Amino acid sequence: MRDGPIDRQPTDPTRNGAHPMADITPRLGLPLLAAAQAQKHVTHNQALSALDALVQLACLDKDLSAPPADPAEGDRYLVTATMPTGAWAGLSGQIVRREDGVWVGFEPRPGWLAYLVDEADLYVFSGTAWSSLKASLSAIESLARLGIGTSPDATNRFAVKSEAALFSWDDATPGSGDIRLTLNRQASGKDAGLTFQTGFSTRALLGTLGSDDVGLKVSPDGASFSTAFTASAATGRLSLARIEAPLEVSAHPGALPDAPAQTVLRVSGADGQPARLVLDGFGVAAPGTISFRAAGGTAAAPAALANGASLGQLSAFGHGVTGYAGSARAELAFLAAETWTDAAQGTRVAIRTTPAGTTGSAEVFSAEANGAVKLAPLASAPSTGLALGQIYADSTATALKWHTGAAWARISNFGKFAAATNFDNYIPAAAWTKVQFNSADSNDQGAFSAGSNRFVAPEAGLYGFDIALVFKANGGNAPSAFEARVHRNGSSAGRGRASATGTLVDGVTTLGLSSALTLAVGDTVEVFVRFTGADGYVAASDSLFAGRQLA
Repeated sequence: MRDGPIDRQPTDPTRNGAHPMADITPRLGLPLLAAAQAQKHVTHNQALSALDALVQLACLDKDLSAPPADPAEGDRYLVTATMPTGAWAGLSGQIVRREDGVWVGFEPRPGWLAYLVDEADLYVFSGTAWSSLKASLSAIESLARLGIGTSPDATNRFAVKSEAALFSWDDATPGSGDIRLTLNRQASGKDAGLTFQTGFSTRALLGTLGSDDVGLKVSPDGASFSTAFTASAATGRLSLARIEAPLEVSAHPGALPDAPAQTVLRVSGADGQPARLVLDGFGVAAPGTISFRAAGGTAAAPAALANGASLGQLSAFGHGVTGYAGSARAELAFLAAETWTDAAQGTRVAIRTTPAGTTGSAEVFSAEANGAVKLAPLASAPSTGLALGQIYADSTATALKWHTGAAWARISNFGKFAAATNFDNYIPAAAWTKVQFNSADSNDQGAFSAGSNRFVAPEAGLYGFDIALVFKANGGNAPSAFEARVHRNGSSAGRGRASATGTLVDGVTTLGLSSALTLAVGDTVEVFVRFTGADGYVAASDSLFAGRQLA
């Protein structure tokens, strides 16, 4: 193991009469192989070791006057001490490298660069000494002009030509961590701003331009400028020129689907969160107002609204399996109820929804211009989404119906009737005989059939019936009993019966019968009478068969 330094500094190539460049290279002093040289690998390895030491030169330190106590193989140092000691004795001014347990020296040449790891600085060798590039740059001050990649001029005394420029906080010395670029003008009537150019033609100006307000001006040609926005120095308020749609206000951190065509304003929330538009108001009856204005014609030539034209609309869209619906699935619409003039401007409000299992919305509710409320008629009862308290207009039954939680029940235009007979009905003795009520004074829902002399239930429900019958004698016959009952579907209903016994008085003795029956759709109800002991009549005058749906 060698224990002393090895000086590999290049020697004079003409020494001892040698031909220049005969044994070493002119720049790094690398040894060259000679013709028919023995042990060529030694010379070759020396050249590789020198390259390993000098190429991409990075030294650990330059301020040591003696070797470190525990160096690692390949460590490199600059020996700048005048009288280094130990294994560095005689290597002053050289680059030393730890190699095979010994320090090997290399004589630097003018222009060589070395990076000092402990200082994070780049040093250059002048031929006599090593100089810090950082120190050289920090010493530059009070320059009349400075150009980086380009030439400055009398106006642009500092000029930079570069793909990019970076200003960062000072992390070399303790500081605030802040960074500021200050543009200081002489007075508020002057400009302090950034100029953005294309081919040296100005396209935008940003800054305090002729006032203390901050503004942005843009230009298509460098000659005419439009103000895009101004931030007032006095109030802090922002003034904007007309905004090109759509205006996006989003709490979502990522990309969003495209807005529908003709969107002017879009407000979006983060995933899982609603988007809220809040209108605050103080000391007023309502906290905020959303206003719609509509006209026919064009913006340049507005015209009166036509009947049915939309004044404004709140529309709801949703996403199916493959995308958003192309049209609204729920709407609150404000509509003109007549062709407008300056004296006639009727309106109506309509709600549109989309039935389950379909994709087309339809008007289901409206508040009309005359103050009436309208439900869209349905030909059949809704069969989905049923819940207690729902109401719909049944166009088939011409009635309002509500859901009891179990079924639909009528709440208007109940089936009812009042019927009479226009002849005295003969009733044989001892036989239950139907009274032939054959005319109706009223017959809502067509519930009474005059041709079959009976009531037919138009829908399931509870029905009440009232019957009045007057006895008329058949000559001198004198029945001993006069009875009446109702039949359901051809048989005695068993829900009420009336009778009169003893001496029956012609034209005076009457029966009054009331009954309540739960009927299914199509069930029939008829009035039957029986005389005991003799025949007789049910007088046409004052006899009545009436009924109505109770629920």
